[in-house]
Amino acid sequence: MTFNDVVNKVKKEFGSADVSNYEDNLAIQVNVTGDGEGAFYTKIENGNLEIEGYDYNDNNAVITGSADDIIKVFSGKLDISKAVEAGKLSIEGDYEKALSIQPQIDNNKKKPAKKTASKSTTAKAATKKTTAKAESKETKVATKKSSTTKTTKAKSTAKKG
Repeated sequence: MTFNDVVNKVKKEFGSADVSNYEDNLAIQVNVTGDGEGAFYTKIENGNLEIEGYDYNDNNAVITGSADDIIKVFSGKLDISKAVEAGKLSIEGDYEKALSIQPQIDNNKKKPAKKTASKSTTAKAATKKTTAKAESKETKVATKKSSTTKTTKAKSTAKKG
């Protein structure tokens, strides 16, 4: 895995997160060790999120870990504080500020998937409704005809007798 792969995966997993409710500004430099080594940053400022593939000198904290663990953190599969406790990540700088990104990651992970009905499903449902209505009308018409025929036969029999 290359460094660009790591950054692109983090952007894919976390880049569309809604951080508009984040009330502060945050800049975290992320140092990737081992396979895919390099530095990128994630910044939340005025409710906007940036993730870029270079180091950020004016940061609140620096998180360091392997590519796999960094991707797991930003995809919501690994909690930052648990990763630090397990020795998978290290944090330098403002530890509490670095952890303040976790709720943003968690909220992003919980976003409901957009449900869209396929055209064929919608068309089938519409066809079923239309067919049901048509059958209902045909039944009513047939019932009326049957009733009219019985009434006509009854009147005809009454006249003969």
